[in-house]
Amino acid sequence: MNKKSKVLSSFLLPVDSPETFERTAWLMGMMDAGLGGRIEKVSLLHVMAGKYLSTHMANVDVRTEFILESELFKRLKKQHIQQQIEPKMQEARQLLVKAGVRAPIDIQVEDGEPVGRIAEMAGSYSTVILERRGLSPLKEVLVGSVTAGLLHRDIKASVYLVGKIEGRTECPAGRCLIPVDGSTHANAAVAEAAVLLGGCAAVVREVTLVHVLDAARYSEEIGKGKAPAKSGDQLLSEARKLLTDGGVPDSIISEVARFGDPAAAIKEEIGKRPDCMIFMGRRGRNAVSEIFMGSVSRKIVHHCPDHFVALVTAG
Repeated sequence: MNKKSKVLSSFLLPVDSPETFERTAWLMGMMDAGLGGRIEKVSLLHVMAGKYLSTHMANVDVRTEFILESELFKRLKKQHIQQQIEPKMQEARQLLVKAGVRAPIDIQVEDGEPVGRIAEMAGSYSTVILERRGLSPLKEVLVGSVTAGLLHRDIKASVYLVGKIEGRTECPAGRCLIPVDGSTHANAAVAEAAVLLGGCAAVVREVTLVHVLDAARYSEEIGKGKAPAKSGDQLLSEARKLLTDGGVPDSIISEVARFGDPAAAIKEEIGKRPDCMIFMGRRGRNAVSEIFMGSVSRKIVHHCPDHFVALVTAG
């Protein structure tokens, strides 16, 4: 497993088509404006998934074990890249430039299974930005999508999910909400938020830290004669310090302490702040069993399709 790169320093942007890339380009432009020279590279990635073969295989003997090394295969692949992929990737690059991205931009075209290839390459980047596209005509859900597949993978890069940009003129991190539970991953999310917020200080208006004492877990621990290792106030105080140490003004930080079901309480707090960006650890206290699907993070992502969400994994 690759060690996570320096926070918010290198970005991998998977591209399906320019038409679905505009929101990603907008977010990248906003982040570049705030982070400036911190960003070392931005890579546009398209994974072909063998599509160039689909219309040409009828007359090819697919039984031959050498098909992937054949001149026909190489010619089809080169032709597809030149005629179909490169123009679209150049268009995506121009969208980034138009959005104000000044960091170096490179283009990479790979073949293979998209989820696996993107996940493999993500290990060399600090951040992956993904569009939310799915199967529902009403909501941009993740079920069945490449995005869902990537969120199931144990990758070190932080994953930023693009939200609704209509009507926005400033960085979405201007108002943000950060759930905290004292876990390594939650603290990493706070620390990463501090880096972005520090860079976007001119437009940051409000930062809300939310701690929810899990009623079910609390009851179980009390039943065993145990007490929570730290109080909610202490966890919130520690998270506040991480932010202020990163340059976030103390005056714009507020704290919310709740008791109950974490996902439900966090969703309620998000509902009070419809334009907020959400920073969350991809895992909670139990890094072994609390994988993405079934976790609080998964529920928040599915129920907040219009929000920008940063899912951070500790390096």
